[in-house]
Amino acid sequence: MNAIAHHWRYLGVLFLLSYGFQLVLHLTGGLDSGLFPVLMLLPALVAIAFRVRAKEGFGSIGWGLRRWWYLIPVLVVPVIVILGVAALCLMLGWATWAGKVFQFRDGMVEVGKLPLWPGSHTQGVALFSISFLVSLLIQSALGCVVTLGEEIGWRGHVQEPLLRSFGLNRGLVLLGIIWGLWHLPIGLMGWNFPDHPVVGALVLTPISTVFMGAFLGWLYLRSGSIWMPAMAHAAMNLTAGVLFMEMDMRHGDLPLQLAWIAAWGVVAALCFVSLNRTEPTLRQVATRR
Repeated sequence: MNAIAHHWRYLGVLFLLSYGFQLVLHLTGGLDSGLFPVLMLLPALVAIAFRVRAKEGFGSIGWGLRRWWYLIPVLVVPVIVILGVAALCLMLGWATWAGKVFQFRDGMVEVGKLPLWPGSHTQGVALFSISFLVSLLIQSALGCVVTLGEEIGWRGHVQEPLLRSFGLNRGLVLLGIIWGLWHLPIGLMGWNFPDHPVVGALVLTPISTVFMGAFLGWLYLRSGSIWMPAMAHAAMNLTAGVLFMEMDMRHGDLPLQLAWIAAWGVVAALCFVSLNRTEPTLRQVATRR
């Protein structure tokens, strides 16, 4: 069995198990089920089983941190995207800011529910920015215990054979679509698009995962480390979860979600330009790890 056939079989088994598990989620509380985080571990668990069976090993996944400076885009890009989307929604009158997490007043930042290192006291903008990024780094490092489950499967196990078979651009787009459709059952339950579950699950989620996947794929190719997309994935979830919860949308969440997708579309375009200008060969990527 050639390499791509091996990975298509992996995807078939993963989708079968994941869709079955999402049915279990539906029967045990849906999106509020306590089993929900387990879903994110399935891509890694199935990948581990396939690699053990094929005696493939795990070194090629990339466990090092030699290019540690990629931690900068890991943290900064999600924050810029989320703050930009929030600012756009507020400026256009699509939302109001509750301000329970933090708010600016008289040149200072009053911190509410936001857990910061070294503390949640009122502070200047510069200290708040540093505290926010340091806290996000710590929480993303902890949160990647869960997101690593997805990233080992999508970036660590599947990305390279897809790029070998379909080329850089088509491979990354195809992986993003696959990643999006993997969420189909929970999407139909209302995940991310509760007011438009069918369009959200079938169209909007795959588009968003293509865009976000381009950024995560870029991080993985450039850094050669699985920790970078795993931490970026965690940073996306954490910052969006904290900041978007403070926004009271006047016309439903769809404008916010569309702005989110558009913002990641800009990031994806920059990633594709970067990769196509100085595309690393897969041999170079493997060497960096």
